[in-house]
Amino acid sequence: MIGHGSTNTKALKISAALLLTYFIAEITVALVSGSLSLLADAAHELSTVVAISVSLVAIKLTHTKPTTKRTFGFRRAETIAALTNGVLLLGMAVFIIVRGLDRLANPVEMSAAPMFAMAIGGIGLEIASLVIMYRGQKENLNIRGSFWHVMNAFLGSIAVIIAAIFIEVGQVYEADTWAGLIFAIILIYAAYGIIRDALRILIDATPTRIDITLIDKDLKSIKGVEATHHLHARTVGGGIETFSGHLVVASNRNAQSVLIQAKQLLEKKYGFNLSTIQIEDSSLFESDPKEIEYKSMEKQA
Repeated sequence: MIGHGSTNTKALKISAALLLTYFIAEITVALVSGSLSLLADAAHELSTVVAISVSLVAIKLTHTKPTTKRTFGFRRAETIAALTNGVLLLGMAVFIIVRGLDRLANPVEMSAAPMFAMAIGGIGLEIASLVIMYRGQKENLNIRGSFWHVMNAFLGSIAVIIAAIFIEVGQVYEADTWAGLIFAIILIYAAYGIIRDALRILIDATPTRIDITLIDKDLKSIKGVEATHHLHARTVGGGIETFSGHLVVASNRNAQSVLIQAKQLLEKKYGFNLSTIQIEDSSLFESDPKEIEYKSMEKQA
C-alpha cells in the first residue's frame, strides 16, 4: 500500500504541474480571442489542478496513523476529496451552460487559429497526464476523480478543435458555443458518477460488488448456524471493505468451528479486508437495536 501511495502521489504532482502550465497559457489565449470553449476548457484545467491538489492532501491524510480518537485514521479523507472533485465538476458545468446560453443569444466572431493551436497543445499534455494516472485511478476513487477531471479536459480539447474547424471552414461561430455546451453535458455525467460513488461510501452503503443476500445464504449454509442478523458491509476508504454480522449457533461447542468457516468464507470468496463476527445463542437474538436491521426478525424465529 505504501508503494502504491508513493506512486500515486508522484503521478498527481507531475500531472498538476503540467496542467497548471497549460492553464496559464490557455486562459491568456481565451481572454484575448473571446472563445467560450477555450475559456470553459481553461476553467476546467484550473478546477483540475485544484482537484488534484485536494487529492494530494487527501492521500497524505489517508496515511495518517489511527489514534484512540480516530480509530480508522483519516481513511475517508480521500472520499471527501472525491466528493469535492465531483461538486467542482458540476459547478463548472453550470457555469459553462449559463455562459453558453448567453453566447447563443449574442454570437461573437473570433479567429480559429488560436483555438486550434491551444487545443492541440492541450491534448498532448492531457494524454501524458492520463497515462500517468491510469493505473492509480483503477484502484482509488480519489484518484479516479482527478483522472476524470483530466479526461474531460481532453474531451474538451477535442471539442475545441472541432469548433475551430467549423469556424475556419464555414464561419460557423456558434460552433464554439455548442462545443462548450456539449463539454458541460460530459462534465455533468462525470460529476454524477463521482458524487454517487463518494456518497455511497459516506452513508455506509453496501459496496456495489456485494450482494448481501448471497452472503446471508452462504453463512446459513455453515453447519451449526441457525440464523443470521445484523449483517453489514461497507467501504471504509482506501480500498478497505469491512463486514460485520451476528450468527446464531445451535451449540456453543460449535462456535469456534463456525467462526473459522465464516471468516474464511468472507475473506476468500467475498474479499473482505476485515470481518467481525459475533457468535451467539438464541437468548441474545432479540437484544440488538432493530433500527439497523434490514431483515424481519419474525421470519427467522
